[in-house]
Amino acid sequence: MVSRVFTKLTISAALAASLVAATAGCGGTSLDQAIVVGGSPSSQPFVSLAVDRFAKENALARFDISMAGSVQGLGKLCDGLVDMAVTAREIAPNETEACSASGIPLAKIAVARDAIVLFTNKNNPANVSCLSLPQIYSLVGPESTGIDSWNGGTSLTRALGEKRTLPGQPLTLIGPPPTSGTVDLLVDQTIAPFAATRKRGAEIRPDYRALASDAMIPGEVARQRNSIGFADFEKATRWRDQVRFLEINSGRGCVPANASTIRAGDYALSRSQLLYVNTQAAAANPTLAAFVSFALEPAQLVAEGNAAGVALSPQGIETANQTWAAAADAAGASR
Repeated sequence: MVSRVFTKLTISAALAASLVAATAGCGGTSLDQAIVVGGSPSSQPFVSLAVDRFAKENALARFDISMAGSVQGLGKLCDGLVDMAVTAREIAPNETEACSASGIPLAKIAVARDAIVLFTNKNNPANVSCLSLPQIYSLVGPESTGIDSWNGGTSLTRALGEKRTLPGQPLTLIGPPPTSGTVDLLVDQTIAPFAATRKRGAEIRPDYRALASDAMIPGEVARQRNSIGFADFEKATRWRDQVRFLEINSGRGCVPANASTIRAGDYALSRSQLLYVNTQAAAANPTLAAFVSFALEPAQLVAEGNAAGVALSPQGIETANQTWAAAADAAGASR
């Protein structure tokens, strides 16, 4: 059974009071309500830093945070069990319907850019620097089950219009659990389009090696010479000197994964880190409304280590704040 990453963080009034005197919060108003947050482990840096800084200014604010995955976070949000969810993907139609059925209005706000990267062992003998989308599908898609070499899906890639052939090296595919937002993005961007035309299920091959966390994957690839790993950009970058990132060709040439290409959306496997807020809860909980406003301040969004990947552009930060201002005003939440 694949284990699920679970991180739980609780900041109590007592802990916050050890940082500063228990006095007034933002704007001189005492903010002492509880805030419950769920979401993706890849968004933990954004949440943790915002909570830490907010607690220093608002000693009585209480946080209950469980970052067990985008599915868990959005599910609890639509069940009214959390006030906000920070996710590594867009909310799915069935999740939107669940929120609507529960009468929970949502504000969707982009707080960072992120991406997933594919990488190999630095000393992998296969001289491959770039993969096309058909090649990725042939390695990770539902028709790849049992393929144990880089070129094992050659007939499949040719059927998809790819003429280049990958080398005949052994293959071990390593990634995070199937419930991870990282897997969701890989499926959406590299599997779903081809699976639809070939009348296959849009799902990753079931026989890949799934590890409990993105953070574990680059290290395992660094130990296995013939492996391909995929993980979120921020985790993989920590191992940049021991693994070799693969560029992605989505039809516009080979594009590397770096801050510039991810921020601009030029890198095919990029995504937004999203904050979903129950605006009804924000209207009833001034501490929640104030925390969201605080977390969206430019100083928080561009702080080192705050985003799980790449900070938004100045225009992106302005858009995030405008989106929240409009949603909060519509809900009657004081910011």
